Amino acid sequence: MPSVIVNNVKINYIEQGAGDEAVIFVHGFSAASGNWRWVLERLPKEYHAYAIDQRGHGQSDKPGSYQLTELAEDIYGFSRELGIGRFTYVGHSMGGTLGLRFALDHPDMLKASMLVGHFPVHEWMTPDMQAPILAMTGTSDYPSAMKVMFGSPEMIRGVLGSMFATPPSEELMNEMIEYAMVTDPEAIVACFTWMLSSGLEPRLGDIRVPTLIVVGAKDPSSPDASKRDANAIKGGRFELFEDAGHFIPIESPQKFVDLLVNIIEDVSKA
Repeated sequence: MPSVIVNNVKINYIEQGAGDEAVIFVHGFSAASGNWRWVLERLPKEYHAYAIDQRGHGQSDKPGSYQLTELAEDIYGFSRELGIGRFTYVGHSMGGTLGLRFALDHPDMLKASMLVGHFPVHEWMTPDMQAPILAMTGTSDYPSAMKVMFGSPEMIRGVLGSMFATPPSEELMNEMIEYAMVTDPEAIVACFTWMLSSGLEPRLGDIRVPTLIVVGAKDPSSPDASKRDANAIKGGRFELFEDAGHFIPIESPQKFVDLLVNIIEDVSKA
C-alpha cells in the first residue's frame, strides 16, 4: 500500500485508474480506505481514484492530534503532494462532514462533492438519544462513551451492525471491527467531539461547490437533518436511498457508483 508524507504525517492510500478525472474517497469514523473497495471495483477505470486512510486510522500515522482543520488540510496536502488537479470529493460519514469543511477552505480544488451518510451539522443527536449509551458505558459525555464502545469488539459489533439495513456477513463485520480496533483512541474522542459540534451550520450557505448529500432511509442518523444541510447549500442536492442504512457504499455500491458517474458527467458538461 503506497504512502505519502503530508503535514509530517504518513498517509496510506489505495490508487487505481489513470484517467484525467480524479476522485478522492475519504472514509468515515473508525474505518479505513478498504471500506471503499466495493465502490472502487465498480468504478470506471478511466477515473483516477484515490482512497486514503485518514490520520489516526488504518495504516496511516497516529500523531495524537485530530482536529477538523487538520484532517481537511491533510486532504489538501495529499492532493498537492500527488500533483492532483481539481477533483471530485467523495466522503462517507465523518468523511462527509469533513468534505463540508474542505469545500469551505479549498473550493478551487473541487469539481463536486458527494457526501454520503455524513454527520449532519444541523442538530440531530439529542440528549435523550445519548442517555442510554452514557449509562451503558458509564461515561458522562458522548465522545468518551464512543472511546469505551470502540474499544470493545462486542460493542463495536453491536453499534456497526445496527447501522446496516441488512445484517452484514461475519467476514465483513470482523473486518470492520479490526479497522475500529486499530483506530487511535484519541482520534475516537477528538473526531466525535467535532462531529457533534462542527460549527459549520452557519457557513453552509457559503459553499459554492456542487454538492450532493446522500443518506439511507434506515440510517440511524437523521435523514431530515441531512436534507436540511443539503437545502442550506447553494445548489445543494439531496438523495435518499430507500433500502439502505448508514453504509451505502457497501450496501448499494452499484447504485452509488452510477450516481457518482452521473455527477461527474454533469459537472464536466456544465
